[in-house]
Amino acid sequence: MNPRDKNEPPSFRRLQNEVDRMFLELMGANRVVGRGQSAFRPNVDVYYCKSEGAMIARLELGGVDPASVDLEVEERVLRIRGHRVDYGHRDKVYQQMEIAYGPFERRVLLPVEVDPARATAHYHHGFLEISLPVTERGGSKRIPIVNKDTETDAWATPADARPHIDRSTEPEGADE
Repeated sequence: MNPRDKNEPPSFRRLQNEVDRMFLELMGANRVVGRGQSAFRPNVDVYYCKSEGAMIARLELGGVDPASVDLEVEERVLRIRGHRVDYGHRDKVYQQMEIAYGPFERRVLLPVEVDPARATAHYHHGFLEISLPVTERGGSKRIPIVNKDTETDAWATPADARPHIDRSTEPEGADE
């Protein structure tokens, strides 16, 4: 029992418990995994960039290996799947645990048709930025991720000199 609880009236504790219960209810079952644990759900910003003529999705993925992230566009839905692994010691005893680990999936409904064949994705300093050029026709294609953390001066590298990692396992001609 918290020492300050001794001075709080029982009605206040009941109110606090009710507020906590409602908060957990609003978070939903997919957000709260168990007592003291929560599912990892990365934050995402989506916006239209006029200069690129593209929809941009930017995700906060600190601690996530970009090689473990799978990106796919189908029609007007961008799907991002991956996993943040906890590499901690087995004998740990937490004083405080706020960082969420585990698998995640985000689906983003795009307001316009995009060209998945021209889409690019770059990972830098814990952020994954996906550029989806706007087009009249849609389609389905996997998007490779370029890890800028492995480049010496990532922001100064021209776009055409950036290495592209093709992690596609689809047979040739599958994206047509």
